Amino acid sequence: MPDANQKPAAHLLVVEDDPAMLIALRDILESAGYVVSPAPNGQVALEILGRERPNLILSDISMPIMDGIELFDSVRRIPDAATIPFIFLTARGTREDIFAAKSLGADDYITKPITSQELLAAVRARLQRTDELLVAQLKAAYKASLRALANAIESRDQYTRYHVERVNAYAQAVARELAWPEDRLETLEFGAILHDIGKISIPEAILRKTGPLSKDEWAEMREHPRVGARMIEGIPYLAPAVPTIRAHHERWDGSGYPEGVRETAIPETARLLAIVDAFDAMTSDRPYHSAVTADQAHTEITTQSGRLFDPAMVDAFDRCYQRGDVVRILRTYQALDAGKSS
Repeated sequence: MPDANQKPAAHLLVVEDDPAMLIALRDILESAGYVVSPAPNGQVALEILGRERPNLILSDISMPIMDGIELFDSVRRIPDAATIPFIFLTARGTREDIFAAKSLGADDYITKPITSQELLAAVRARLQRTDELLVAQLKAAYKASLRALANAIESRDQYTRYHVERVNAYAQAVARELAWPEDRLETLEFGAILHDIGKISIPEAILRKTGPLSKDEWAEMREHPRVGARMIEGIPYLAPAVPTIRAHHERWDGSGYPEGVRETAIPETARLLAIVDAFDAMTSDRPYHSAVTADQAHTEITTQSGRLFDPAMVDAFDRCYQRGDVVRILRTYQALDAGKSS
């Protein structure tokens, strides 16, 4: 019985005018598990493309009726086929063909004669690179969508613009100072983007209140980390960010919320986010206070080292601040904000 989770076999369009070579290429590739559509020239290949969308095109260059160069040019003019990886086959020593393939922007080229190992290695490498690019593109689109959602939620609390972007930029700078690996940087990024997503449950009257919150209002506000964590805990791709979202208002001495945990019981990503979120809050106009200078906010952060904030995280933040990284980020977004307001 087929595995429902098994990835479908890649579909290859192989274009070659030599019948014996075409059969050999097809046999090698099909034996390796690929689905192959054979074509004796570029014109037939275009007819096939009218019905099918292969994962990769492998084409000879020198062919009658329509050669590989003409085929490549035609494929790149088809909107939904333009990104299909294209590998040229060329006879050994035809430098003009190789130059033409490179100048056109072909993904790869293989010189004949070719062994089955060389052929399969080239095809697998190209398909893998394409998969990696698609994953990267999907991640970028996903993050852009999450940012749009987070900013839409933040806009209900009219105190600031670019809050999510600034907090993430500060957090990434400090994390790199701490030499965090890439996977943790991505977890931190999702935590930074979504840290206040739970505010969707908070009434605007509370978010925009200029005076002190009542006891009931404050109790409702303190629940937004839990609400945000519950919102995404069932999404596997975002699940690693749940601890950051739940704990970003916890404090080193246990005075934070919603759980009141302390010191290293607070997730490392949340300890870092607590610092940069506080810095951004202090340097932004809020309904209940006007922005302070970066130096004033920096002084407050360092003063609270060992009380509200993890001392090691504060030291890393301080190094970034002294080097000018933090202020550069702040000024960049202040300039964007001023340009959008003008």
